Amino acid sequence: MVNLSELLSIALNIEAEGYTFYANLASAQTDEQSKQLFQNLAQQEREHQEIFKKLIGEFSEPDSSKDSWVSEEVAGYLKSYASMSIFPAITKMKQMNSREALNLAVGVEKDSIIFYSELLPYAGKQKEAIKKIISEEKRHLMDLLTLLSQ
Repeated sequence: MVNLSELLSIALNIEAEGYTFYANLASAQTDEQSKQLFQNLAQQEREHQEIFKKLIGEFSEPDSSKDSWVSEEVAGYLKSYASMSIFPAITKMKQMNSREALNLAVGVEKDSIIFYSELLPYAGKQKEAIKKIISEEKRHLMDLLTLLSQ
């Protein structure tokens, strides 16, 4: 069995990479609307980092609850999912023009939503915090899709 804090650390890294990506994309924009959107997305990713840091701290405390333990199979799946889908996509985004990066960002947001949704059954008391992040990631996805359609 794996403690959920290990998977939350992966989520923390996803948010850190997302922050860097959106901050860089914001600085590369020439129109104010796009620049503002990416600055907002970067800020929200930073806020998500803080939430995951707090959750990791809560799960690091001694806890006999089985809710915070994840089977090796599930943990392996989630680690593989992040390392094969999310992190390579974020790395690719750093080498693309804005339009290509936006398209890839849509995929990363979708994959992040899936990753976080898979954490929910193991989140115990922290479910609401993760649900809030999922909701915000869905809003990021809609914002990106709106920008792409313009």
